[in-house]
Amino acid sequence: TQGEGNLPKLLLTSDHGSEAEIYLFGGCITSWKVPSRDLLFVRPDAVFDKKKPISGGIPHCFPQFGPGLMQQHGFARNMDWSLVESENVEGNPNVTLELKDSPYSRAMWDFGFQARYKVVLNTKSLSTELKVTNTDNKPFTFSTALHSYFRASITGVSVKGLKGCKTLNKDPDPKNPIEGREERDAITFPGFVDCIYLDASNEVHLDNGLGDVI
Repeated sequence: TQGEGNLPKLLLTSDHGSEAEIYLFGGCITSWKVPSRDLLFVRPDAVFDKKKPISGGIPHCFPQFGPGLMQQHGFARNMDWSLVESENVEGNPNVTLELKDSPYSRAMWDFGFQARYKVVLNTKSLSTELKVTNTDNKPFTFSTALHSYFRASITGVSVKGLKGCKTLNKDPDPKNPIEGREERDAITFPGFVDCIYLDASNEVHLDNGLGDVI
C-alpha cells in the first residue's frame, strides 16, 4: 500500500489482532501494534521523502554502526529494499526483504553483498532476522544493529536484565567513558543517560511505563 510521502509500505496483519508496517525505503518497521496500542515510536519530525532516513520505528544500521568511514550508521537505511518472500503461517504473516549492492552503496563501501531481512509477526511478538552474504571475491567486515525506538513514558520506564554488566558511561564525556559495573536490578532514567553495557544477556526486559513489558 502507499504510506507517508507516497512511499511503498507493507502492512502485516495477524489473524490474532496484531499488526505491523514496514517501509521498503530503509527496510524500516514503523509500527508494531498489539490490540489497542502501538509499541513503536516514530518521531514527530520524521520525514518520508527519501532525503534522509525515517526517524523512528526500527531502522537498520549496516554495514556500519555509529560514525566511521562512511555516513552515520551506514547506507542500508537510505536505500530501497525489495520484497522477495511472503507467507502466512497459521494466521501469522512473515516477509523477507532483500538489499543488494548498487553504485550508491559501492561509492561508500566497495563490496558485493546480499542482505536478507526476515520479519515475523505473531500474536504477541515481532521477531527479526538479518542474514548477510558476501557475493564478492574478497572478504569484508561489517557491523550492524537495529536501532529500535519504543513508545514509552520516561518517568515510568525501567530496564531489567543488565545487573552485573560492565558499563561504559559516556556522560559527561563521550570520548572518555567511565568504566563501572551495574549493580541495580532495574535501571531507571531520572535524567539524561548515555551508557554502554558490555556482554549483555540475550534477554532484556523493557517496562515502557505504559503497561507493557517488552
